Amino acid sequence: MIKIGILEDEKLYQEQFRQFLKKYQQANPDFQYTAEIFDTGERLLFQPYQDFDLLFLDIQLPDMLGIDVARKIRAKDENVCIVFVTNLSQYAIDGYTVNAYDYILKPLLYPAFEVKFKRILKVLSHKQERILTLKTKQEVFRIDIGNLLYVESEGHHLYFHTVDRCYEAWGTLSKYEQELSTAFFCRCNACYLVNLRYVDSVKGALVMVHGRELTVSQTKRKRFMAQLARYKGGVL
Repeated sequence: MIKIGILEDEKLYQEQFRQFLKKYQQANPDFQYTAEIFDTGERLLFQPYQDFDLLFLDIQLPDMLGIDVARKIRAKDENVCIVFVTNLSQYAIDGYTVNAYDYILKPLLYPAFEVKFKRILKVLSHKQERILTLKTKQEVFRIDIGNLLYVESEGHHLYFHTVDRCYEAWGTLSKYEQELSTAFFCRCNACYLVNLRYVDSVKGALVMVHGRELTVSQTKRKRFMAQLARYKGGVL
């Protein structure tokens, strides 16, 4: 099931998106989706975030530019696929500053939409396997597992250290150890779940993870070293 958000203030284009998605589903019965339409950037940004997989963002809106909406969305979701919709291609170029996947030019035509939409769905099918969803009391974050260095546990607080930033959430390390067991993660002690991809070296009781020094406990060391050897050797 693909969750789609559409930010478009013009009724004509809102209806076109509805019809295009229905037409695509009729031709591709396995495609399942939900879609929600917003007519202002504020309504999209200040609703409880719904983990959209795909966002179509009109660039010119009555209350703000679509590019500004995208920047705010990227602050909490680095994985949602963003596609800009505009009648001026030069505006769409700015979209790459927020890692937009593509843009669609107005007026909307179904043949062009279908070609781009097929490519988008292929990208989403790969992305969904790599996304980890983190929920706090206030927000929902989605991070790319490939950018996750390690997870740190302090009581019931979990800290997800990525290449770019750190996210805080509630939960247990055991839950995420199980969830990430097929993604090259292994505990080096009771408090750290490490992405083996980012292990630089292990010396005694210390492991360097992307330039950060963590401890390896005696009880976890044997399994950690075995998993690391298997990963580095290409067996996993």
